[in-house]
Amino acid sequence: MAPISTNVLSRATLHHAVPLPEGHRPRPRRAKPGPARRFLTGIMRMVGAAPAASVDITLSTVSLDSSFDAYLYVSFVGTAPDTQVSLLLDSGNTVLVVPRWEDMVAIPNWQANYTILGQAPEPWGCPANVVRGPIQVATETGEPFVIGGCVFYACTADSAQTGARTSNFGAGCIQPWSASGWNTPANIPVTIESPLSYAVGYSFAEFDYATADEVFNPSNPQGVSEESTLRLYNAAPDGYQFLQLVSGCPWMALRPKQLQIAGTVTGWPAANMNAIAMIDTGGTSVYLSDPSGLVYQTVWPAPAGNPPWTSGSVNCVSTSSSLQIELGDDQGASFTYEINEPALPPSAQGLTLVMCQMNEFMRQQYGMNIGGLSVLATQIIVDYSSARAGFRPL
Repeated sequence: MAPISTNVLSRATLHHAVPLPEGHRPRPRRAKPGPARRFLTGIMRMVGAAPAASVDITLSTVSLDSSFDAYLYVSFVGTAPDTQVSLLLDSGNTVLVVPRWEDMVAIPNWQANYTILGQAPEPWGCPANVVRGPIQVATETGEPFVIGGCVFYACTADSAQTGARTSNFGAGCIQPWSASGWNTPANIPVTIESPLSYAVGYSFAEFDYATADEVFNPSNPQGVSEESTLRLYNAAPDGYQFLQLVSGCPWMALRPKQLQIAGTVTGWPAANMNAIAMIDTGGTSVYLSDPSGLVYQTVWPAPAGNPPWTSGSVNCVSTSSSLQIELGDDQGASFTYEINEPALPPSAQGLTLVMCQMNEFMRQQYGMNIGGLSVLATQIIVDYSSARAGFRPL
């Protein structure tokens, strides 16, 4: 089932999702551990040995023109081994939403592991139970990685807004978690966090996406790649420049410090506008809102046609020029990276930046969304324990 309708825009969406082919399931990239290995692992747990330094979560990316998204696979304690639901990995969202409470209540003795905390609509409009309990995420061997004590939404009916059920794995980190109303459902004494923040011992989540040549692979007619990984670490790996996320913002965001288009330093963002840079690891090009006309009113090299998803925005122009983006935080740290358009595979070329007077996907905020292309141009990691995002060159 498609995780989000691509025809109906909801107030929670930061980009139009690219759905997986129906019924797609990943192929394990490594063999499952044999009996001897499983026995040794059990012994190590019994004696209190340290957990693995990292865990590799399987991702399937799917591309369409210059857009792409990533999906992972979740199941529940007590379900059959081959019963998994594909969820959109969405750093623009900060909660987990699974599509069918009916499947969970069908688990024998489900009450032993799952507790209903109350009822509330989830961000895309489905009526839902707010549930506490473990989720199982498929790893590269096909074995589950269990995240205990997770609080999440489980849809009980279709959304009146989209006509469908939501399937979304919110990977965004915000500080505090109550900065978004979706994390504090009315009349329920709980603050919901991203499912990854409940992964005890693994505070760091690295978005290790395959190269652009693999993600946008013209030899694959369905556009699906199995070469990307969500890697969880118990300590920060080397080489990252960490930036503190904007406090009190409902979306995982930093500060855009400087934007260059085709080697030209622009005046955007205006210094007095307190701009944000949303970290949205899926979707398409970089996009921004520019109410003062600092960039959208200028004729830039390599103009491009506006994509269809700008139909609800105001005064948009697009370019396929190379970009240089400097991101920073309110403590003075910064990181600069480049989206080199000629280095992208042909199927990903043609659009790097959409500039609008008002872009509806910015949710009435002044700033930019760094877009999925940024995740193919620089490595990104999220530190859920300290509300930071890290970047390092590829």
